[in-house]
Amino acid sequence: MRVGWRLAVLLGLLAAAGGLIVLTPEVREGQSGSRIHSLPAEIAGWTATEGAPESALPIDPNEKASIRRAYRRDERVIWVSIALFTRQDDPDQRASINRIYPERNTSRIEQMTLPITLNGMPDSVITVPAVVVHTGEERLVVVYWHQLGQRAYGSDYRYRLALMREVLFARRGDAVLVRLAIPVEPSEAPRDMLRATSELAPALHAALIQALRLPGLARS
Repeated sequence: MRVGWRLAVLLGLLAAAGGLIVLTPEVREGQSGSRIHSLPAEIAGWTATEGAPESALPIDPNEKASIRRAYRRDERVIWVSIALFTRQDDPDQRASINRIYPERNTSRIEQMTLPITLNGMPDSVITVPAVVVHTGEERLVVVYWHQLGQRAYGSDYRYRLALMREVLFARRGDAVLVRLAIPVEPSEAPRDMLRATSELAPALHAALIQALRLPGLARS
């Protein structure tokens, strides 16, 4: 009797799991790549030209759509990459963390952080990761964050948790990776480059939110 009861429970669980697999909708693509391309070429006094060096911002073959630009103001240039990744539930299409910043032929990589206020909202200060990449005599600062819809994530851990929730409950697996890279001159300090980057990042985030037609809201 006990064996028969256990068998019935097991068969019931298998049937429920099979029904859940059949009835659960597929993960859909929520963002259109064309929206990213509508990002304006002039943002808060920074004017863009097309293109950014792959040596500074590596290209991920899993990008569904992306823009790569050089934003300039006065004598300063900041390279920007905004890439859309879809179907993040599929490991073969997932964004690679090894392609966020250059790692080959580097002599040293310093980990840093940058607190920034996104979208001009006092309660939307988040801390985003930054690295200083040393290649011979050259240095490069890269600042980046992930974005799911209207939310920006500076913490990779919180981003992964949020992405898992999106995939499981909203059945949506698209994400945006925003990267800003700025070369460091020999007479300059990396912290100075972080300050320059923080001047463009909030305006860039606000323009991206508008391009995606979503209200701006950031979370760390």
